[in-house]
Amino acid sequence: MEATLLRELNVDARLAAVEAKVAAFLADQEAIAASTTLAQRNQTRRALHAESEYIHLDVEEALLHEIETAAADSPIKAMSDDIVQSKDEAMLAVVARFHALRKQLTLEIQPEDKSTFEKVYMGVRLASFAMLFFGGFAIFFFLIPLRWTHITLRKLGVKNNYLPVDFIQWWFGWALCAVGGIHIVTEGTDNVRALNGGSTVMMFSHGSNLDGLMIQGSSPVVLKFIGKKSLFLIPIVGWVFRWGFGNIPIDRSNIERAKTSLKHLARAVVDYGRSVAISPEGTRSKSGLLQDFKKGPFYLQSDAGAPITPAIVIGAYELWPPARIFTLPGKCLVRYLPQYHVDPAKSRNANRLALRRIYLEAGAAPVPADLSSHSDLPDLLLHIWLVASIWAFIPSTVWSIFSWIAYFNSFFGLSTFGTLKLLTTIIAILEGVMFYSC
Repeated sequence: MEATLLRELNVDARLAAVEAKVAAFLADQEAIAASTTLAQRNQTRRALHAESEYIHLDVEEALLHEIETAAADSPIKAMSDDIVQSKDEAMLAVVARFHALRKQLTLEIQPEDKSTFEKVYMGVRLASFAMLFFGGFAIFFFLIPLRWTHITLRKLGVKNNYLPVDFIQWWFGWALCAVGGIHIVTEGTDNVRALNGGSTVMMFSHGSNLDGLMIQGSSPVVLKFIGKKSLFLIPIVGWVFRWGFGNIPIDRSNIERAKTSLKHLARAVVDYGRSVAISPEGTRSKSGLLQDFKKGPFYLQSDAGAPITPAIVIGAYELWPPARIFTLPGKCLVRYLPQYHVDPAKSRNANRLALRRIYLEAGAAPVPADLSSHSDLPDLLLHIWLVASIWAFIPSTVWSIFSWIAYFNSFFGLSTFGTLKLLTTIIAILEGVMFYSC
């Protein structure tokens, strides 16, 4: 049946045409590089990848249709619509060709400048990012009780996105990007504002550690995220993520716990009218290209009952690919698309495939030629000011907090060393609670 389906869709000839285009593009790299920017070359790679993935989607959609329309007692019902799971030799050969194209079209990354100045600049940015990440979250840990005021403020008419912790969460997303030297360019923010206070499930493409931060720092609505468990086990940082910002950890190694995490995130939409964010790819792309979509995020959408807002991050992979210790500075784009309203006449899997087609089309659209390049002078000056402010404020504030704690404990006869032991014990207890409740 699968071999017949491939013939009906003319997959062999269509794939051969894309393979020829890719071969021609790769063979002419030297000439292309001389007349184009990195952003333009990667846009061509995404467009070629989209051409190949349209064929992939055609096959999966046709296979899904066969499965869904087969008789209840037909062996076709037991088949998977994921062609990677196929046992048919012809289908597996096609899958191998798709994988080969993805590997060939892996996005170019911005090369590191090995000059002494750039090495020093990298060190300053990394140290400042770490100071803001750990020191900033340590300060906010003591502001977690602000979240308790949200109940009263909601009764007084204060809406989501304007609550105290919402401003802090948005600022952290923006500031962590800015201190890393990232200038966020946005398109389509009106699509998010069109929600008019309504909830959404924002699904963002994921190729870099920057993606979630860029979404949080540029979205007109404040989002609750779901993230891997290990991130929440970082002392203080994980506590703020979960108990301060209301984000949800997910244990990818335990399917049942993962399902429970998704339901908890859906409750943030149903009970509090919040908007939530998740990557439909599940994990970072190693090639920078859009991966297959997981099914979990669509169960989240079903439980939340909110429309999907697609968001595509472009340019971040080139600056901070998986193997690089920290990001290079540069411009990145977040492209917000119109809401996708799930078609109730289609199955969850059919909607998943339809949405992935939308991402591929939007990801292949033209982008600014200077993406992933150094920021302009105004952004550089803003970055320098932010770095100076962080080092002027955060270390002294953290030290003041510790001094106040030590001073308070001195009334109970605790020395500085005793205070350190007490804090260590509290950290161990809170980490234990986080570990066993994730």
